[in-house]
Amino acid sequence: MKRRCSISEDMDLKGLIMKAAEFHGHLGPFLVLGIRAGLIGLRELAPEKFRQMHVTVKLNPSVPFSCFIDGIQVTTKCTVGNGLLRLESSREGISARFEIHSSQRVLTITVRSKVLKYLMEMFSKGASNERLAWEIASLPEEKLFTKENGG
Repeated sequence: MKRRCSISEDMDLKGLIMKAAEFHGHLGPFLVLGIRAGLIGLRELAPEKFRQMHVTVKLNPSVPFSCFIDGIQVTTKCTVGNGLLRLESSREGISARFEIHSSQRVLTITVRSKVLKYLMEMFSKGASNERLAWEIASLPEEKLFTKENGG
């Protein structure tokens, strides 16, 4: 039986979030959004081996939005350095396009605009990064993202 590339079965979401926060330097909601999006990409496309999946992230390349990128990197192992992660500047939301080139499978995951608006509103009210991160971790993925299969 073929083993698919995925996050270790013994690492739960909380453990993965803590690992990503250590890598990133702090815990915040955009990091967790990237983790959650990366996990969906892995689950939905199920790459069979490392380097089979490529990711293109479109976002505003400034903090806090860019924290999403580190969540993608930690979960998928696709990085700018290994050539598997491409970044595109966009002023219109946050999305990640996951591609398996050998099979032409594509999945685009977009953070819902109401989630982005909510987070920015909460930041303006002084909400803590950590509290918002754990809130994002606890929400069902359909409340956070839209998914689109294909090109």
